[in-house]
Amino acid sequence: MIPAVPAMDRWLFRAVTRGWPQPRIENYVDVLKVDDPQSALPNVISRSFQLIDTKASGLLTHTSMMIAALGVAGHLVADSHLEEGVILVEIMLYLLVAVMCLRCMAIFNEHSFVSSHSDISNIVRDELILRRELYSACNRATIYLTMLIFFSLPILYLYVPAR
Repeated sequence: MIPAVPAMDRWLFRAVTRGWPQPRIENYVDVLKVDDPQSALPNVISRSFQLIDTKASGLLTHTSMMIAALGVAGHLVADSHLEEGVILVEIMLYLLVAVMCLRCMAIFNEHSFVSSHSDISNIVRDELILRRELYSACNRATIYLTMLIFFSLPILYLYVPAR
């Protein structure tokens, strides 16, 4: 990655590719051409970005609805500071997923100084890896958080502390 890419993106890229051998990173785009070996590289990359954007926006919709539902449910089920704290933590976790989904759909800095075609290819490859891995993490986190809500809300609603 070139220095113009924000530090957070570099950190996220290192986090999602931790343990990956260098050939996996270098050949990442070639793996995507398996479904259509006749397509040009930009077409495969463009379709991959579009697919991630579509999926991330759907996941963002679910996440937003869960945040709203938790906000409403908080007034119905929370009778103590502990219960309010549980719901607040759940909302904060969903907000974290929402921010990650937004990053999956962000337009990366196409105005960066690029000295060669290989720099462009590397930037696009790294961005694609980052978005796909962030989306995958968001999807798993949303499944687990939704399951947590599914079980925690009835428990919070039925739990009546001794007064």
